[in-house]
Amino acid sequence: MKRMKWLAACALSATVAFSASAERVVILGFDGGDPHLAKEMMDAGDLPNLAKLRDQGSFQPLGSTNPPQSPTAWSSFNTCRTPLNHGIYDFLRRTPATHMPGVGFGSTTKAKLGPDGALLSAPEYVSNRKGDNFWKIASDQGKKVTALVVPFAFPADDLGQECYQLCGLDVPDIRGTSSTYFALSEEFDAETPVAGGVRLPLKFTDGKASVQVPGLADPRERGKYVTAPLGVAVDRAAKTVTIIPQIGEPSTVAEGDWSAWQEWSFEVTDKYKVAAISRFHVMSAGDSVRLYMTCLQFDPADPMIPITAPADYGKKIKSTYGNFKTIGWEYDTKALQQDDMTEEMFIQDVYQTLDWQEQFWLDEFDRGGFDLFLAATTGTDRLSHMFWAYRDPKHPLYTPEKAAKYGKVVNDIYKRMDEIVGQFMSRLKEDDLLMVMSDHGFHSFRTEFDVNKWLIDNGYLAVKGGGTTTDARFLQGFDWSKTQAYGLGLGMIFINMKGREGQGIVDPADAPALIEEIRGKLLEVTNPENGEKVFRAVYPYINPQGEATEDTPDIQLGYDEGYQTAKTSAAGGTSGTLFSPNMDKWSGEHASSDIAFTQGIFFASKPVNDGADLIDLGVTAFDYLGLEKPAVFEGESLLKK
Repeated sequence: MKRMKWLAACALSATVAFSASAERVVILGFDGGDPHLAKEMMDAGDLPNLAKLRDQGSFQPLGSTNPPQSPTAWSSFNTCRTPLNHGIYDFLRRTPATHMPGVGFGSTTKAKLGPDGALLSAPEYVSNRKGDNFWKIASDQGKKVTALVVPFAFPADDLGQECYQLCGLDVPDIRGTSSTYFALSEEFDAETPVAGGVRLPLKFTDGKASVQVPGLADPRERGKYVTAPLGVAVDRAAKTVTIIPQIGEPSTVAEGDWSAWQEWSFEVTDKYKVAAISRFHVMSAGDSVRLYMTCLQFDPADPMIPITAPADYGKKIKSTYGNFKTIGWEYDTKALQQDDMTEEMFIQDVYQTLDWQEQFWLDEFDRGGFDLFLAATTGTDRLSHMFWAYRDPKHPLYTPEKAAKYGKVVNDIYKRMDEIVGQFMSRLKEDDLLMVMSDHGFHSFRTEFDVNKWLIDNGYLAVKGGGTTTDARFLQGFDWSKTQAYGLGLGMIFINMKGREGQGIVDPADAPALIEEIRGKLLEVTNPENGEKVFRAVYPYINPQGEATEDTPDIQLGYDEGYQTAKTSAAGGTSGTLFSPNMDKWSGEHASSDIAFTQGIFFASKPVNDGADLIDLGVTAFDYLGLEKPAVFEGESLLKK
């Protein structure tokens, strides 16, 4: 990492006052924007607005976090703090006492009901992150803030007057998951859960079918879902489907088209109901009917958990624009991976969503009245994840035919990014400071490496009953009485340490030597098929210091180009195979790539200092706005003095 400033903030006084002042700061975030690709496209003349921004101000790689994955990186951007002080390291976190992992960044509690079915306490989202968002602190210091869809900033902040926030990535669906889609077809025989979704059978009689859609989890009974009815009618000759919703009038949708937003009400009891919205896409309506339905998202006018500040902001947005996408995981990567969505549908959804966001952002920008304006989107990241294979001839999914069809998808979304930046540039005032950033860069993901298999083979991890593999996930298949180290998440290794892990066997005094031993061996690992090194770097954390170190891994992996952790290993299991070709459509990655070559993008409308880091941007905004820098901020202002 560019700066290891884990303890620097602790030595500062309570506040540090900046004397500079100016009119407004605008920050636009594009998740997953890669500086190497951006430079290549600017040099080719494909990003004229970003090239202009570079020429009048600054362009440089932006230091990310270790690891450079979204929950970790956005948490550092939002709080101006390193992971050792905000505590987010991965999409998963372990529970040392039981070894049963949970969600890394936060979770949704269930509603509590009284004996009569009345609501006693509403569901809540509990974030694991420590530290306030920097725009919340700016609001506390009297600045007017607008923050739109910034990732990992949920729940909404308690902001001051004339401040507005719409939460983004991290907002769950009404099930409390990141996104559970639905696929409906007469080809399905029974309701079946799949990774990231649920498949529901349609049984047509005289061209009509009905189905009960399982919505939110019933807070009174584990494993049960509250359902609501959906009717479907098909005209096979016309290739249309009529959606007969629970609420509102039926609507007819042609094959290949999207429906309007549909509204739902899931009745838990006669005294507690949860509102939701969803959209449909008619994939086929001829010989066989097949529908895709989005996850059940919060109704912006009546969300199960507040997603805006002030609380009625979502209702006001809906009154102007109608219903809109509220799910944090904006694009349904799981449906595409499961072939319950086509590539064309996925791309279309990204652009439809981004078009809506751009219009909303610009309308809010034109309304004015802010000192600090932030807006972010994840479309750049999701298209890179799902289509990177088709721009990489070395990827096992690459074919000339796929490359001809999808090889420019990633480049095209960068061009769309450039257009959005141009719209904002045309609206800036002379004294405005515009910053354009991303949280990390991108790499091809060609080969899976099973970390837990390697640990087993090298005698550090033991399987229950002996052997070299287990079907158990979530760290439930291992013999802890013989285990020294284990892997979990996208790039973390933990020592099974006495006094910390519930069944630890490694003496804490022996842990540093064990960490270095494992690190040294990992750095020598090569792929036997081509002799490539798997890791560019392996980072040890020995006696980490900070406010939030309970989830700090003992070892953080830093993969080289083409490699990432196998999915089975990430989930706390093992496939039994050390190297496997990545045949998943999720073909681009960054999550545990070496931080040293996985920087994000950073543009500024004015010349700034080199060496920019995610934790510096909020500090730079504070400096430009003449605000007091809190002592807990670990970044530095990039303004030239």
